[in-house]
Amino acid sequence: MAPSQLDATSPIRVGILGAGEVSQVVHLPTLAYLSQSYKVTAICDVSREAVAHAQAKFHIAFGCHDSAELCAREDVDLVVVASADEFHAIHAVQAADKGKHVLIEKPMTLTREDARLVEEARKRNGVHISVGYMRRYTSVWARFLDLVADSGPIQYAVVRDLGGPNSTFVSQSGTDPKYFTDIAPQDVEAKRSETQRIARTAPGKTRSKDARLHKIFRLLGSLGSHDLSCMRHVFGGLPKECRAAFASQSGDFIAAQFVYGQEGEDDFAVNYETGIHAIGLFDAFIEVFCRDRIVKIKYDTPYVKGLPITITVRENSGVDGRGFDEKVIRPTFVDAYTAEFLRLEKALRAGAKVTEEHPSDAVKDLDVFDMILDKL
Repeated sequence: MAPSQLDATSPIRVGILGAGEVSQVVHLPTLAYLSQSYKVTAICDVSREAVAHAQAKFHIAFGCHDSAELCAREDVDLVVVASADEFHAIHAVQAADKGKHVLIEKPMTLTREDARLVEEARKRNGVHISVGYMRRYTSVWARFLDLVADSGPIQYAVVRDLGGPNSTFVSQSGTDPKYFTDIAPQDVEAKRSETQRIARTAPGKTRSKDARLHKIFRLLGSLGSHDLSCMRHVFGGLPKECRAAFASQSGDFIAAQFVYGQEGEDDFAVNYETGIHAIGLFDAFIEVFCRDRIVKIKYDTPYVKGLPITITVRENSGVDGRGFDEKVIRPTFVDAYTAEFLRLEKALRAGAKVTEEHPSDAVKDLDVFDMILDKL
């Protein structure tokens, strides 16, 4: 089906699949702030109570419980897929086949076959499909990439994302989300069935019956995917190899060492670590060591608006090179999710194809998952 034709001046009409925490805390408030650019016209969830709550709180005219019904609506130009990870591919393909543009929350999919279906739907329908790796969309990220490129050959890097419980940050976000459990047995069974299908067809070792490996795989697909996507972006694609990996027995912490290197330059190590703990601390950064400069981008929790993403530059100074300068750069207070939607609006109105966020890029995260899992 031909893609939706966007009015040059009217807000882009949005249908949201999923009325859970991320929609209530992030997407719906952000789109409400961007009322000149977007208007949420429809919302869908398997919980009737969640739909009713979102409609009342965010003044959404239409609510339903069938994703196909939302995707078929004429008053929807863009579908935001914020449903359970298991349904991302199903919902993205449904939307694309109705000519809707699509923003998929991360992870795009958890199997290569699902990723292939999403990419084929994008090509078949000529729609824009991007993945919600919001950190890539910010002006701060672009500044960081420029600084790294300008700093000479990389010698070493650290990629970290260790997070406390989301509830700590969400409870202080001012968004007051509500949680509902009125899910019909057939919907519970549908999710269980999709979870089992993914377990049978997921990459590498996750096809085993080891529950710990499945938990590690799902952690990589959730919290870990943000950082692995950024890692690929800043260091030039997939690593040459994963030299070693470790996961705690609980499956809550993962560490890995990757090897990167450009032609004509020495290889360098990227130490990656991610995990979930019980302390109210969000510790996420990428730090790149070059010969005369260290560049670090640091993220705070995305659930509280206005917390800036910063870049710290440390380097030698003075005519003899024995001095030391440290500079903190804060280009903007615009949060990553707002930047994501503003960039998406620009791309949709211009008919641009932002290749770095296409499904064909996002599926490469599964290759990195494979590298880690194969070393466990």
